[in-house]
Amino acid sequence: MGGLHLIRLLQFTDGEQWIARIQLDASTQESAARLRSEIGTMDLIRERSTIPVPKVYGYELFDNNSHGTGVAFMLIECFSGNAAMDLDGGYETHRGNILPERKPDFFRAMAEIQVELATIRLPKIGTIIRRDDGSYDVGPIPILGGPFDSSADFFRAWGTLTKFPMSETDIKQRTGGGKLSDKINTTISMFPSQIKSKASQLAIYDGPFPIHHPDLYHSNVIVDNDYRILGIIDWEGACTVPWELIELPLFLSTVPRPMDAAWNYDANGEPKQAETKQRWHDRAWYVSLVEEAENLHGSVMDCQLSKILRDEKLQHLAFSLRQYQEGKLGFYSSILLLFNVNREERHSN
Repeated sequence: MGGLHLIRLLQFTDGEQWIARIQLDASTQESAARLRSEIGTMDLIRERSTIPVPKVYGYELFDNNSHGTGVAFMLIECFSGNAAMDLDGGYETHRGNILPERKPDFFRAMAEIQVELATIRLPKIGTIIRRDDGSYDVGPIPILGGPFDSSADFFRAWGTLTKFPMSETDIKQRTGGGKLSDKINTTISMFPSQIKSKASQLAIYDGPFPIHHPDLYHSNVIVDNDYRILGIIDWEGACTVPWELIELPLFLSTVPRPMDAAWNYDANGEPKQAETKQRWHDRAWYVSLVEEAENLHGSVMDCQLSKILRDEKLQHLAFSLRQYQEGKLGFYSSILLLFNVNREERHSN
């Protein structure tokens, strides 16, 4: 049981197993569109890559009295493994950290998957739709609209329509009030309009645009007992996005230094916490593995992914937009101070 879905294992008499993934809320046009896009995304990835995503055996998008559930659902392939997060004792044992002996092979396999995903590109930014004739198109993103022809158009829409999911009163209660609370409230309230005004500066790369998995965490990576990857699951919310919003996998996520407390770093700008310092090392290591995977792809890969993942400013930007939508507190405006250069200067770097 998750926040949005109920999952059930279907066992057939011949031993085959499927997964029933059922939306918990009553079907709406919006929920039907989410499911349609998720299925289209998985179909496209299966057609254009070797990335292991579940086969879709059947689905219902909207309750039309043809079945008794009253909600949208799909029947998909079952990977006979466990979420990587749940192995090695689970979260209570390792607190979500991948064990050191697992990292070399797991990081390399994830890098290869992310590189292959980056080769699947579409001309616009938006949700993925599979047409009746089997072709693929790009549709609007919930709340933001679209599809968008450019990253700048996307950022303008984001800055116009995105709302922080917490009131000023709640923010003050969470932060204890006072000057610090006022500063956090100010930076949060100003952030969308700042994104909108800086849209052209933030839009560094042109299309075609890559597919983005919005929750590429090891809770959505199915592995066998030897930690070999069997499948990537939960593609709901996946869409094509600006290159500037492509992130490292979320198991490598760190709070950007501009958004973090200054006392967490020494005089040389290095993190004081051993876990953060290790995460910085792992991030650099992972990018080097992405470069290796890009080189293996040869002429079909332009190495754009490694450029994005190595660009500290873009990683900070992607982190800040994601965290803002999730309602996490922070000094968001500090990220945009990093982009006070023009587009030509950014391309030359």
